[in-house]
Amino acid sequence: MEALRRRVTITTMASMVGGWNWRIRLLWLSSVLLPVMVSVAANQVYNDGVWSGPWIAGTIAVAVLSALVVERFGRVLAPSPGSVADTMKVLAELVQERWSDEVVTRSLGDPPIPVSWHMTRRSKLMDHPHLIADREQAVAGRSDDIKALAAAFRSLRRRRLVITGGRGTGKTTLAIQLMLELIRTRIDDEPVPVLLPVADWDTEAHPRFQDWVAERVRTDYAALRTPGNRQDGADVLAARGSILAVLDGLDELPEPARAKVIAKLSGTLMERDQLIITSRTTEYGDAVAAARRPLKAAAVIAPKALDPVVAADYLSAHLPALSASSAWTTVLRALKEGTAPALAEITSTALGLWMVRAVYIDRPDADPAPLVTEYAGDVAALRAHLLDNLLDALLTAHTTISPTTWDAARITGWTRLLARLQAEADGPDLAWWRLTDQALPASRTQRALARTWIGGLSSLVFALPTALTATLTYGPAFGAAFGLCYGLSATQAARTPDFAPLRVRQRLRDFTRGLLSDVGQMTIIMPAGLGLPFVAYSFVAYGWKQGLAALFAALGLGYVTVRMLRQQEKTPARPDENRLPPFTAAVTPQSTWRVNRSLVGVQVMGALFLGATVGFAADFMNEASLVPPSTSPHVHAGMGVVFGIALGMVNKRQHMWLMSTIALMHLAPSGRLPFRLMRFLHELHHLGVLRTVGPFYQFRHAELHDHLTAARAP
Repeated sequence: MEALRRRVTITTMASMVGGWNWRIRLLWLSSVLLPVMVSVAANQVYNDGVWSGPWIAGTIAVAVLSALVVERFGRVLAPSPGSVADTMKVLAELVQERWSDEVVTRSLGDPPIPVSWHMTRRSKLMDHPHLIADREQAVAGRSDDIKALAAAFRSLRRRRLVITGGRGTGKTTLAIQLMLELIRTRIDDEPVPVLLPVADWDTEAHPRFQDWVAERVRTDYAALRTPGNRQDGADVLAARGSILAVLDGLDELPEPARAKVIAKLSGTLMERDQLIITSRTTEYGDAVAAARRPLKAAAVIAPKALDPVVAADYLSAHLPALSASSAWTTVLRALKEGTAPALAEITSTALGLWMVRAVYIDRPDADPAPLVTEYAGDVAALRAHLLDNLLDALLTAHTTISPTTWDAARITGWTRLLARLQAEADGPDLAWWRLTDQALPASRTQRALARTWIGGLSSLVFALPTALTATLTYGPAFGAAFGLCYGLSATQAARTPDFAPLRVRQRLRDFTRGLLSDVGQMTIIMPAGLGLPFVAYSFVAYGWKQGLAALFAALGLGYVTVRMLRQQEKTPARPDENRLPPFTAAVTPQSTWRVNRSLVGVQVMGALFLGATVGFAADFMNEASLVPPSTSPHVHAGMGVVFGIALGMVNKRQHMWLMSTIALMHLAPSGRLPFRLMRFLHELHHLGVLRTVGPFYQFRHAELHDHLTAARAP
């Protein structure tokens, strides 16, 4: 872990690493305000206090450069490109670091619930035995002896495993335990296990299993790309079979999609590809039947029901020494002797046993007597009772450590809303950039008005600074038209946020390299194949000013065209496997939120700089008579429209944070969602209600999610 901290950093701006401290705030303010004050003083001395566009634009340029200095102080370099082995090692360390917090949240650090696992007796779910392993019961053991299960997995011929079972039997928990153990004991040439939600696999968009694995790993662990649309480390590792995909939640897909996944896996898995899948037994059996084939060379295991004596011993071990009351003595005796059948049924699964512990043991004042009296013989009533009280129990246990920001009623109401929003969405993911839109009023008219309002305000954030600096350099008609058209291009912005850590220096370097690589095409093919001849003719016929203006115009038009063509390219070039772009971070919902918040700030500063630059360019073109000189505001406005639309078309802004924040301002007063949405989701994660998978949140337990969805709001 220490080696990882030395080689890899997750964030760049100070806001990405636990917030800005007072030194960073002071440095930021001084770096921006100092050049402004110097410019004001210089302007008073040399221009007799008369403001001019160049002075203001110069001030903005210096402020932007100063901001980059601030970024330099808060930035740590990304790891250098390396070989395949180096890239695998970095990925393994990131996966291990990413799941260390989840282990604490899931209480996996406690003694595991001792669920027994064995090879399924349903022969139709498995391939021919001789393709799987040398012996019949190749994979068998208990969750509290994960080393033995990991060794059994490694003994399989192709190391492919399907973990089946009913609701709450601990399938995902076992998969995480196996993943961490395989990483802990991994040797250099072994694939890196990575947990991926299989419900995210769109088999139409990614028909090859390896392509989807690369895309998802790239997203979850922020693989850097080299300029020129080249492949990255995720592509190479997936193609080589160097990623052991732990596919969680096959049963969460719709029935036809499950069969497609089995069929695609059977058709695209190479002999070297290893994987682990979790699914409920019935859903996996239906998928295999629909696909008319089991997963090739995959062992299928199933859990045994927890014995009442084992369950009673587990509960007894978690009772505080001072809590061994007569009530608990009665409950545990009834569980062992079979006089509380509902309790025995509930505690036969890992989820049920955990719920009993959370509701009654983790709340010291809870009286367990109803377990063997009121709910002694009614399984459905006991399950509903535990689910009804689970969220309150988790909140009570959490507030003894850290007080929550909101009262229990609001947290419960918002959690039920999240469950309903997730049920209405496609797939299990709760994405912060989609939640605010999903929570808008159901009425089409109200939703359309809210979206228009949110989009308009987000456009103004970019339109106003652009219009301001363009106005100062070329006049109000041009500035207003240019800023408005540039701002309205927000409707064309990417609808998925940027997951990669914000590294301004890296992005500027990539942009510069890409720009330099395109210069030849930009000058030759534009405009309309005239490019250099057009520029040369302008120099000879009209002088250096118009020649220079023609060069800028040709380069600008060429840049727009080449960028649009680049966006259409689909086939990435192969990278050098000895210098693979590295993985840089374990992406989380919180990190993507902060990345996109920082991006908005960077892009607003870019809008200021762009307005000044384009204003100067328009002024220069006018003075050089590249366009007919005119004082008409209509002509200036027309130029602003042309420039605004052209630059807006090639500018992909990432401002989902901005739109989400504006939407929360609209939703919070009505109580639909908390204004501090990310803090709320973060607290639900630490409560154990949600889990994080890459940049997404998901409900940890499907049974709790379904219960919350069905529950009526109070």
